[in-house]
Amino acid sequence: MTDEILLLLSGVLAFIFGWNNSSLLIGNIRSSGSFGTRAAVAVSVAGLLSGAVIEGPKMLKSLNGSVALSSPDSGLAITFGLSILLTVGLTLLKLPATFSGIMVGSFLGAATALRLAIEWGQVELIVSFWFIAPLIAGGIAFCLRRASSSALSRASLVGVDSFNRVAILGTSLAVAFVLGANNIGLIAGTAIGGTGGDGVLVAAALALIAALGAALLGKDHVSDTVGDRMLSLSPQGVFAVFAGAAVSVLIGTQLRVPMSIGESVLGGMIGAAYSQRTTVINRRVASIALGMWLLTPLLAFASALLVGSL
Repeated sequence: MTDEILLLLSGVLAFIFGWNNSSLLIGNIRSSGSFGTRAAVAVSVAGLLSGAVIEGPKMLKSLNGSVALSSPDSGLAITFGLSILLTVGLTLLKLPATFSGIMVGSFLGAATALRLAIEWGQVELIVSFWFIAPLIAGGIAFCLRRASSSALSRASLVGVDSFNRVAILGTSLAVAFVLGANNIGLIAGTAIGGTGGDGVLVAAALALIAALGAALLGKDHVSDTVGDRMLSLSPQGVFAVFAGAAVSVLIGTQLRVPMSIGESVLGGMIGAAYSQRTTVINRRVASIALGMWLLTPLLAFASALLVGSL
C-alpha cells in the first residue's frame, strides 16, 4: 500500500470526525445565539489547528509505536477503513460513537489478527483512563457550576449576559483545541506510522479537513441529541460541562491516551446536574449513551479481528 493511500484514508477519517463532532465544534457556539456560523467556524479552525500543532505531537505514537511497536500498512488500512465505516454508520443512526474507542479497538483487532507484539500495559492505561476521565469532568463541572451560580447570583443581567458570551466562546475554543490535540493527533500519528511523514504538517492539514467536515455537514448530530434529551442545562451549566470535558481530554493527551470527548461530556453533564438542588436526568438516554460507549470499542475490535484474519 502506498503512502498516498494511507494519507487519503486519514483525510477521509478526519473529514468524518469533523462531521461527527460538528455539534461540539460548531453547534455549541452557534446555538448560543451570540455568534453566527462564520464565527463558529473560525473558532473551530483556530482551536483544531492550534491544538493539532501545539499538543498533537504528543499523540503521534499513541497507537502505532505505543500499543504496538510497529504495524504493517495492512493493519493501518484495516484501522482506518473500519474507523471510517463504523463512525459513518453510527453517526447516520444518531448513536453515540466513541471515535477514539473505535480507532483503538480497530487497531487492537488488526494487531491481534496480524500477531503483532502488543504492549498490554499501555492498553490498560488507556482503558482505565476512559473510566477515570468522566469522573474528572464531572467533578470539575460540579465545582464550576456551583461557583458560577454563586458568583452570578449577585451580578446584573448585563453581567450575566457578558459572562455567558465569554464562557461559550472560551469553552468552544477549548473543546476544539483538545479535539485537535488528541483526536487529530491520533489520526495523524496512525497515518505517519506507515508513511514516515512530518507529523505536525500532517496534523495541521487534517485539522483543516476536520473543520471543513464540520462546516459542510454539521447540523444536529449525536452530541446535541444526547445532551438535549438527557437534561436541560443553563449557559453556566454548558460552560461547566465543556470546561470539565476539555480538561479531562487535555490530561489524557499528556498521557498519550486516545480520548472520546463524548464520555467526558456525559460525566460533566451528570456533575453539573447534581450541583443543583433539583435534578431531572433522562436515565434511559444516559444508559444508551453509556452502553454504546462500552460497546463500540468491542465491536471495532471484533470487526478488525475478523477482517485481519481473512
